[in-house]
Amino acid sequence: MFADAEASGSGKRRIDRGAAESILETARTSGLVARPFRDEPRQAIEGICFCCDDCCWYFRRPEERCDKGALIERTRMEGCTHCGLCVAPCHFHARSMGAGALVVERALCYGCGLCAVACPEGCVEMVQRGA
Repeated sequence: MFADAEASGSGKRRIDRGAAESILETARTSGLVARPFRDEPRQAIEGICFCCDDCCWYFRRPEERCDKGALIERTRMEGCTHCGLCVAPCHFHARSMGAGALVVERALCYGCGLCAVACPEGCVEMVQRGA
């Protein structure tokens, strides 16, 4: 696995598994979306971006292409208390509150899973897209 570094001309450096797991845990607890990015023509995985809405092209420029993940959210509405805690973590605006109830637009879901982590009732699960 590689991480950003100025040392090599490529801007990458090799890290061990422990360092990679630490980075992933920091991303998880910070509510960042860990997504692989691929070289052109989208063959080999070149690295991992921890997308957030601070600077990511996919959030700031909707015309940019971003592959949706293999997973998609499935919300068990009968157990949902409509607390709205899953809305803010959704950088893709697939979740909102309307008239005091949770509204889910699955077509906007990129499968990051942040809504599932945020749900205190355990009503959100990630399933294979198309299932």
